[in-house]
Amino acid sequence: MAAIPTLADEAEPFVDYAPGAQGIIRPSIPGLIDEARQRGERLLEELTPLAPNDFGVQPDVEAMRARALSDPRVRALLGVDGDDPDAAATEPRYGSAQVYLFASFSMPPASLRAMMVEAQRLEVPIVFQGFVENSVFATQTALQTVFGEDADTAGFGIDPTMFVRFSVESVPQLIVLRDPLEVCALQGCMGEVPPPHDVIRGNIPLEAGLEIIARGQGDAPEVAAQLLARARR
Repeated sequence: MAAIPTLADEAEPFVDYAPGAQGIIRPSIPGLIDEARQRGERLLEELTPLAPNDFGVQPDVEAMRARALSDPRVRALLGVDGDDPDAAATEPRYGSAQVYLFASFSMPPASLRAMMVEAQRLEVPIVFQGFVENSVFATQTALQTVFGEDADTAGFGIDPTMFVRFSVESVPQLIVLRDPLEVCALQGCMGEVPPPHDVIRGNIPLEAGLEIIARGQGDAPEVAAQLLARARR
């Protein structure tokens, strides 16, 4: 009697079938995948990342800064006046002002508009920490969203050092100084001891905040009272 053939006696090796295939596929698909994975692991071990290369092109940061500061729109948003773009770094930017209102473009447009209109009436500088999305154009768009056709007349300053100097972590905040603000002695005002001042935190009308400070026993009630008296003449 003839022997019954077994799988070991088969001439063809065992192979896999692809889903939907009509016949044998050589080589094995799982084998190809496994081989590709092994090759990838070997390449990963053999390849050496290249060091960063600037291809001999060094960006002229100072030239870029000078071009930006020569843009009238940038200068206006930074509050830089005159012919010297570096003047703001060495001289008080706010003159003899002793009252400041800290705000953010992330505030609701209606609240921001009301705040800025009242600040303009009382001649109180509004300070923002930075540009919207670090872009002058995005900031201008935000102004137009808040003020519409009056966007060009909205007065404010961009000054992150003021936020550092007074440790402003939330807005709005009203700060009233006992004396006019002087230039920081430390770079970027980091670690600078803030001058004597009173602060009101929260979204309340500017005039109401000044009244609270004027009636208090803080560092600058007289300054707040004098500003209110001038505004009500």
